[in-house]
Amino acid sequence: MNTRRYQFRLRGLRENKGRIKVATLQCSLDALVKTAECATRLMFTGEGSGRGPRPRWLNAALDFTLNEQKLGSNILEIEAPQLGETAYAQFAQQNFRHEQPTMQDTAVDLAALSIQEAQESTSSGDHFDRAVLSAILRFRQPTGNANICYHLIPQESDYGEFTLDASVCNQIEERLKSLPPSKAFIISGWLEEIKHDSGRFFLESGDGRKMFGRLQSDKLDVGVLRPLWGKRATVQGMVHFKANGQPRLIEAHRLRPYQDRDAVFEELPFTEISRSRGLTRIQEKQARAFNVLSLCGTWPGNEPVEELLAQLD
Repeated sequence: MNTRRYQFRLRGLRENKGRIKVATLQCSLDALVKTAECATRLMFTGEGSGRGPRPRWLNAALDFTLNEQKLGSNILEIEAPQLGETAYAQFAQQNFRHEQPTMQDTAVDLAALSIQEAQESTSSGDHFDRAVLSAILRFRQPTGNANICYHLIPQESDYGEFTLDASVCNQIEERLKSLPPSKAFIISGWLEEIKHDSGRFFLESGDGRKMFGRLQSDKLDVGVLRPLWGKRATVQGMVHFKANGQPRLIEAHRLRPYQDRDAVFEELPFTEISRSRGLTRIQEKQARAFNVLSLCGTWPGNEPVEELLAQLD
């Protein structure tokens, strides 16, 4: 299997050079694997968290190898399998991303990309969400080494490098607090399937933009996707936003075939983010899409889509 090699350097340890506490080593590797897991999930499914056991392709992508440590060194040699070998089928499903990993990238590269982008105050948020940022913050769990600094260095190229210390973790914690909250919306568009048995789909809105979708498993069965594949549909659910206010994913609570009067819901919602003096101000914008909360007052409720639409007439 083709792999990429990295040096994972731990600095600021209280132990003598070449010695690492087991708790510190366990915490460090757990944080790296969890961040890689969430970043990889986000890239291929639209959200960094997942339900149930890891899929086989993700387990394979996270099958890292820790090589022999050099005597007297605090540098860990890590090998990670390339995504082209572990997630090939997932690449075939990414038909709308402007930027996506290459077949030679690894889950470690995606973790590094997430950590890098999370440090940029004006970043779009393509490579992190709440789950990814929470995973990154695992690096600062108490280990008796409060001043530890992590430095990941790829051996084949400059791509996939990151440096992470307490100050960076503080920045990432603030970024986590400033993420736009999820909101309830109704959106209409073309339904494209990712994988039927997973309940995931793409939704292309009337303005030509696409977003990930996922059925809320306790509300909808995956069978509702079958007759709507490749057709227009109206989706009612919670929309999750990127750091820049653009929609990333809709968690579908209700789903039905498109009707002519659904044209009012054909534009994706977005959240306008403005920053001044270190503060983040959030203002919702939606030209033709409609906020469900302004109709029914509570969410989720028992109102069918037809009743909500009737209130627009």
